[in-house]
Amino acid sequence: MKINSTLKLTILLLLLMSGAGTASAFLAYQAGSQALKGVSQPENNPTKKLTEGKKKSTEPTEFKPIDEKTILIKVYNHTHQKNKAAASGKEQNKENNKTEDKTSQSTEETPNDIEPSQTVANLPLQVTDQGVKLEVDEAINEGTTLSLKVNLQNEGATPVKFLYSFLEVKDNQGRSLSAITEGLPEELPANSENFVGKVKIPTALVDDSQSLSLNLTDYPDQKLKLNIAQIPVIR
Repeated sequence: MKINSTLKLTILLLLLMSGAGTASAFLAYQAGSQALKGVSQPENNPTKKLTEGKKKSTEPTEFKPIDEKTILIKVYNHTHQKNKAAASGKEQNKENNKTEDKTSQSTEETPNDIEPSQTVANLPLQVTDQGVKLEVDEAINEGTTLSLKVNLQNEGATPVKFLYSFLEVKDNQGRSLSAITEGLPEELPANSENFVGKVKIPTALVDDSQSLSLNLTDYPDQKLKLNIAQIPVIR
C-alpha cells in the first residue's frame, strides 16, 4: 500500500516539531540549573519571625496610672514658667525696707480674691553659713499657692552663685515638693544688700502637711548649707 506524499510530509513536520520542543525544554532546564547554582533554601522560615513579632506586640502590658500630684506639679510649672522668667530686680529694691508694716504691704499687693497674709508665731526663721544669710520672713496663702517670703544676703568677702533648681523643699513627712522662685538673684555680690524674693508651692501638694523645710546650697561648689525647718503651712 502506497503512502500518500502529503501524509509523509505531515509526519515529518510532527517529528521535527517534537524534536524542537524537546531540545528547547532541555536547553531551558540547563539554563535554569546554571542560574540557580549557589542558591540554597534559608535555614529559618522568615514568616516565622513575623509571626513571633506579632505575638510579642500583642501581649498585654501592665497599666500604670500617673500619680495625681505629678500631674499637678507639671501643670503648675507650665502655668507659672512665664512669671518666673519675668521676675526683675525692681521688685527687690521696693521690698528692701524691713521696717514697713507687713500687714498693709500684703493688703496692697494681694488681689481682692486672695486671702491676706496671716501672722505666724515662729516666723521669721533664719540660718547663716559662711556669711550668707537665708531667712523665711512670712508665709502667705495666695489661693492655689503657698508663698514664702525669703531674704538672701551675703555678708562675706566673695560672691556666691545659686542655681535655684537645686532648692529642695520637703514637708514634715519627708516628701519632696515642686517649687518655683521669684525675685532671687543668681549671684549674691560680696558684702551685698538684702535681696527679697518668694518661694511658691502649689497648695494642692501641702494639703496634709503641717510644716516645710528649705535646703539651699551654692553652685557649683555646693559648700554652703542653708537649711531651715519647721516652716508652718498656712491654710
